[in-house]
Amino acid sequence: MLHPEIYEKVTNILSEEFVYPSDIITALQADKETWQNFQRFSEAYKRIRVAYVHDSRSRPDFFAKRLANLLKMTKQNRKIIGHGGVDKYY
Repeated sequence: MLHPEIYEKVTNILSEEFVYPSDIITALQADKETWQNFQRFSEAYKRIRVAYVHDSRSRPDFFAKRLANLLKMTKQNRKIIGHGGVDKYY
């Protein structure tokens, strides 16, 4: 599914351990149902969604909005579909 030119680079990145930011994990753990739902999602989904939130740290308004949306959707046990077909990697 990946273009041959980037396959090796992406494979190397995906094999690296992903460190979940503690503040995002703490926010997810604040509600028992949200945390249980989050734990049931695939590793790829969790990594993509948390990275999406984390990458907006330099813009606090976006960070807060993205985190709130992740918490809301996870509590409802719903995945965020995203743009550009990213959901095919979940």
